[in-house]
Amino acid sequence: MSPSPAGETGWMTLAVVIGLFAGGILAIQPSANGMLGRYMHHPLHASLYSFGSGFVIVLVISLVCGILPPRMSVSPTQLPFWAWIGGAIGVVLVTSSLVLVPRVGSLPWFAAVMTGQTLLAMLLDHYGWLGNPRVPATPLRVLGVTLLILGVLAIVFAKRGAVAESIPPSEHVDTSITKTVGENPVE
Repeated sequence: MSPSPAGETGWMTLAVVIGLFAGGILAIQPSANGMLGRYMHHPLHASLYSFGSGFVIVLVISLVCGILPPRMSVSPTQLPFWAWIGGAIGVVLVTSSLVLVPRVGSLPWFAAVMTGQTLLAMLLDHYGWLGNPRVPATPLRVLGVTLLILGVLAIVFAKRGAVAESIPPSEHVDTSITKTVGENPVE
């Protein structure tokens, strides 16, 4: 029996609302991790604290709910290899964000992350990879991803322009290569 359109609409609305909330609070994570990373001796130490705090929270919730120890409905060897890489992907995302966000800002970073996620998600859906239901990459979906890519480019170019405008003319660095061989350097 397939779900009713009203039920699908309800789930979609709930998913969008929760997704907007989760995405909103997710925007805070790199800034928090970046601040922590500034005061650690190595970025991986900040990642360790970030994942450690998440582990403690999940452990406490699991204890309170009485769902420990973790159990599986199949043998771990029956799962595909990619079922185990979520934590590793989290390490890449958290560690790269805590290194890059303090240098480039939250907006360019998250625009790029969201665009990368959306582009790969479209491919995962289109081909039904990694257990996803097949949903074709329609022209409208491709347009949406293209607009995200253009949005990232606009954000990056706007950031470059804002940085250039904020540097006083006396501090601009001459990056042109216009001297000819044998010219005396200008002091």
